[in-house]
This record gives sequence, C-alpha cells and structure tokens, in this order.
Amino acid sequence: MDGLWNPLMTRPSYVRFAVAALLTLMACLLYLDRYAVGIAAESMKVDLKMSQTQMSWFLSAFFWSYALCQVPAGWLSDRFGPRVMLTAYILGWSLFTGLLGVTTQVGMVLLLRFLCGATQAGAYPVCSGMLRHWFPIGSRGAASSIVAMGGRSGAVLAPILTAVLMAAFVGGWRPVLIVYGVVGVLVAFVFASICRDTPRDHPLCNGAERDLISGHIQVVSPVFPTAEADRQGGVDRSHGAGNPYAVIEAARSNETDEIGRLERTAESTNENQRFPWIPVLTSLSLWGNSLTQFLTNIGWLFVVTWLPRYLEQVHKVPLQEQAFMTAIPTVAGMVGMLCGGWWTDIASRRFGLRWGRCLPIVVTRFTAACGYGICLGLGLFYMPDPDSRWLPWLIIMGLCIATFSCDLGVPAMWAYSQDVGGKYTASIMGWANMNGNFGAAVAPLLYNAILGETPSLTQWNALFAFCAAVFALSGVSALVIDGTKPIAR
Repeated sequence: MDGLWNPLMTRPSYVRFAVAALLTLMACLLYLDRYAVGIAAESMKVDLKMSQTQMSWFLSAFFWSYALCQVPAGWLSDRFGPRVMLTAYILGWSLFTGLLGVTTQVGMVLLLRFLCGATQAGAYPVCSGMLRHWFPIGSRGAASSIVAMGGRSGAVLAPILTAVLMAAFVGGWRPVLIVYGVVGVLVAFVFASICRDTPRDHPLCNGAERDLISGHIQVVSPVFPTAEADRQGGVDRSHGAGNPYAVIEAARSNETDEIGRLERTAESTNENQRFPWIPVLTSLSLWGNSLTQFLTNIGWLFVVTWLPRYLEQVHKVPLQEQAFMTAIPTVAGMVGMLCGGWWTDIASRRFGLRWGRCLPIVVTRFTAACGYGICLGLGLFYMPDPDSRWLPWLIIMGLCIATFSCDLGVPAMWAYSQDVGGKYTASIMGWANMNGNFGAAVAPLLYNAILGETPSLTQWNALFAFCAAVFALSGVSALVIDGTKPIAR
C-alpha cells in the first residue's frame, strides 16, 4: 500500500493546523493595528491639529514603506527563516503602534506610521512561504484563505473595538494604540514558542504528517469503493478484493504533480542560487498579477480609510454607528475570502492552474466594480437625509458586493505566487505585494485630490466612479495571469 495512508497506519499529527491558527491570529493583529487609525483619524486630526492633506499623507506613509519593504522582507525570510523574521516583524510593528499613542508631534506620527508599514511588510510573504512548507499543494488555496480571513477579521474588529475603547478610555485614541502594542508583543512570544520553519523542524510533527504534506501519501477512508474509483486505481486490492478503503482526496492532475515535483527538486538542489531577477522582470504573468493588485488596492482602500469620513460628512452618522457600518463590508470580505480558497482549488483541479487561478481573479474584479457602480447610482439619484438611515445602509450593501468580490479572488492571487515561486515563494509574493501596495500608497492622495478639504456630494460620487473604473481595469490586467509557468525552480 505504498503511497496511501489508511486508518490502520499511524495517523498524521495536526501540527499544520496549529501553525495555520497562529498565522491567522497574527494576520488578525496585523489588520487590527493597521486599520485602527481609520476610525480614529478624525480624533487624531483634531488632537494633533492636522490638515486633511497631512492626514492623507499619514494614511499614505504606511503603504509607501509597506510597498518598498516587501521584497527585502521576503528575502530576509528566505535567508533567515520565517520563524525568526516573523517574530521580529510582530515585535517591530507592535512597538511602533504603541509609540503612536504617546507622541505629540505630527512629524513623529508620520515617521512611526512609516515604520509600522516597514515592519508589517514581511508578514504576508512570510505567511505564504510557511504555508507552502506546511500544506500540500492541493490545500494551499484553502489554507491561504483561512489565514487571509484572519486578517479581514482584524479589519472588522478595528473600527468597532477601537470606537468602544476610545469611549471607554479617558485619553481617547492614545491608550487604545498602547494596548494594541502590548498585545502584539505577547502574540510575538507565543508565535516564537510554538511555530517552526518546516515540518522537519517541529518535534510534534510526526512522519505521517510530513509525508502527507510532501505529497508522498494520500488519505483514504473506510468507505466502500465505487466501480469508477476501482477503475482509476484509487483502491488498494493487494490484501484481497474486499478491502473497503477508497481514496477521498482526488489524485492530482498531471499538471499539479509536475508543479509539486519541480518544487521538491528546487528545494533539494543549490540552496545558494541567486534570486531570479531576469525571470521576475520578464514575466508577463507576474506583471499582470502585480498590476491587478496595484489597481485593486486603489479601489479597495476607500472602505477601510475614507468610509467613516463619508458617513460622517455626507450622512451625519455618529461615531459608534460609523464603526458598525464600516465593519459590515469587511465582514462580507471575510466570507468572500473563505469561499475563495475552495473556489480556486476546485477550479484548478477542473480547469488546470492557468484558468483555475486566472478566472476567479478576473470575474471578481468586475463584480467589485459593479458594487461601486451601485454606490454611484444611489448617490446620483437620491439626496442624503441626516434623519434617515436607509440610504447609507444601501451604500453599505453596494460596498459589501465590492468587498465580497474583491476578497473572493485574493486566495487565487496567493496560490498563484506559491505555484510559480518555487523556493522564492516569499520573495515572489513580496514582489507582487510591493507593486500592489504602491496602489494603496497613492490611493489616499488620489482620494484627497478628488475630494479636497471640504468635498461636495458630486465629488463623493466622482470617487465612487473612480473606484469602479480601477476595479474594471484590474480585471482586464488579470487576464494574463498564468500559474503553469514557474518563475523560479
């Protein structure tokens, strides 16, 4: 029964799920610290006497450093290992978040926000690299979606928890950021204590789990085989025709087997190979993925940065209700994130890696554009009424369509980096994230250029139209993404 696992053998341990759980917790903290300033922005602006342009640069500063440090952070992870570097990243951004709560100078606030972005830059590339080591290729999309969903859960908690704590603490936003910093330090120590770089390094990961992760065995269960499974060789008959075990995890396609073989070959040869700059710079597929992320972030960032301002200025929604409304589209994104991993895994098995990665990304960019189109239509045909809440709630529903669609395609982007990255998965993902987060960096500045200091309803509608347009362009750019062409081997 070589190559198959059944209940009569040693059961695989479950360490990979503990690793995924800790990465999910890390992602939650990552987004909580990142977007807490969205709901606190107006209070910070008043307290620090900032103009709207200065606040735009404050929100933008994070993403400039976040983008510029993606590739270096990914390289550091490849060089020194994900456990060491991710622990350092968590400690770094937690420290800078806490210090934001005690500074009183605008220049220092901008610097600390810039440093937060630099230390958060390596988190998701490191996650991608760890998931590649800890999960078999057929489960990476699902694992990626769960970890990414943890990030979105942090984005959901950020406005609600921050608003509640601001009301509870005498100092408003300042003690809130200090608390978030202390919690982050604790999470860093828990992560360092439990996680290891690879299954081989973890004392609690048994041989059966290591073989399952590497693809050397398949899982079978005690269900009677069908004639189709028998014909496909999915049932072992070496111990008699009555063996009641049938394969429940479908055999990988030849294409997926080849990708896995290339990965194992790359890891067992020339560990000192240089980073493949020429393949990276000449890959049309990777550039398409990078442009897709660049445009996606421009459209998506409105929800977690400028939405509270829109609700306050246009619809006169109070702070606590703003926090709740702002969280709803992010919840919709979480649902999309969770579904997206299984969608890209199923699509890849059915259509191959080319369309299994490309199609989910393309379709979801266009449906996200439709969500912003709904917001634009509502803004054009109905006037805001401060005494009524039906219109802002309809706007929120339109944004839910946009965020659900946007995040539904994210696991396919992650899985694409794992498919083509080989031993440089963290760096390849960092490259695409770098270009994507340049979009997040310019987004607040573009929003401010459209809105100005005191925007009218027409200017807000123009912003909705702009976000719809960039999502549509993002869908077009995703058409060249091809997971069957490895960049590094």
